[in-house]
Amino acid sequence: MMTKDDGAMLSGDWRGPSSTTPLRSVAPKRPVFGRARELHLRARPASHREECARARQILEAGRDAMSGQMAAAREGRAVQTTELVEIVDGVTASLMRDPVALPSITRLRQQDEYTFTHSVAVCGWMVAMAQELNFAPEDIRDAGLAGLLHDIGKAVLPAYLLLPHAGMTPEDKAAIREHPARGYAMLQGVPDMSELVLEVVRDHHERPDGRGFPAGKSGDAVGRNARIAAICNFYDKVTSPPPGQPKWSSSQAIDHMRDHPGEFDTGLVRAFGRVVGTFLPGALVRLRSDRLGVVLDETERDPLHPMVAVFRYASGGTIPWLRISTKTDPIIGIERPETWRFDDWPTLRTQLLELSE
Repeated sequence: MMTKDDGAMLSGDWRGPSSTTPLRSVAPKRPVFGRARELHLRARPASHREECARARQILEAGRDAMSGQMAAAREGRAVQTTELVEIVDGVTASLMRDPVALPSITRLRQQDEYTFTHSVAVCGWMVAMAQELNFAPEDIRDAGLAGLLHDIGKAVLPAYLLLPHAGMTPEDKAAIREHPARGYAMLQGVPDMSELVLEVVRDHHERPDGRGFPAGKSGDAVGRNARIAAICNFYDKVTSPPPGQPKWSSSQAIDHMRDHPGEFDTGLVRAFGRVVGTFLPGALVRLRSDRLGVVLDETERDPLHPMVAVFRYASGGTIPWLRISTKTDPIIGIERPETWRFDDWPTLRTQLLELSE
C-alpha cells in the first residue's frame, strides 16, 4: 500500500507561472528535460491538413512526456509535471483551432505506445468537455492535466498488465484495480496539486451505481469531474481500443453510455455527444433523397459532409448498399434506430460500417 511519502516521487509546481492566468496568454516554462518540442502554442488557424500535421507533433510530444513521467515514477525518480502543462496548452490550442484534427490523429496508435497515446487522447477530451461546460480557464488546464495523469498509478504495475489480454489471473485484475489509489497516493505529495486532478486520478473508475473501483463509491460521492473523466476514458478505450480488442463506432459508444445511467452521468453524456459532433460514426441518418444510411468512420475528413453507407429508402424499399458523399445528397435528419424496428440493428450497423475505407 502506498502512502503520502510516495508523493515525493513527483515534484515541481505543475501550475507553471500562474494558475489563474487565462490559457491563451500563458507562456509556459521550457521543459526541464527532454528534447525540444514544437507545440504550436501561438500558431494561427490553417487548413485541416496543416492542423493534422501540427496535431501529430503535439501527440508525439505528449507520448514522449508521458513515457518519461511513467518511467520516472516506476524507477522512484522525481517526476517534473511542468512539461505536462506545456502539453495541455498545446492540446488546448490545437482544439481551439480545429476541434477535429487532434482526435483524429490520436486514433492512430501502436501497441507499444498505447498507454501514452491514450493519456493524450483523454487529455484532449477532458479539455473539450471543460470548454463545453464553461469551466474557468485554470480549471480547463486542470482538466487536461487530469486527463494526462489519470493512469499514472499504472506506472508501478508490471508492463504485461498495461494492456488487457487473455489469461489474466484474479491477482492480475486485482492489481490493475489498485491503480487509481496508487496514482492518488503519488500525487498527494505534489505541492499545490489541484483537487480536480486528485479527484479524477482517484475516482475515474468509480460509478454512480456503486459498481466501480477502488472504493465502490456511489451517488453524489462520485464527483462531477470524476464522472466526466469516466466518460472520456471509456469513449477513447472503446473507439480506439488496444490492439486485438473490438472497436466501437462513436455512436455505439454514446448509445451505450446513454443506456447505462448507473455507470455514466446522463446529462454529461449529452454534453459529450455535443463535443464529439453532430454526425457520429455509426449514427443512423436520413438523406435528402429519402434514403437511410449509417455515417461512416471517416468524419475527420469533412465533419459537415461525412461519408454515409446507404441501405434502404425511408419508405421501405431496399437498395444495394452504397458508400456515398453527403456533399451531393445532404443529411436532413438523425434517426433513432428503435423507430424503424430493425431486426438486429447492432449487427446491421457493424456490417455497414465495414464500408469505411
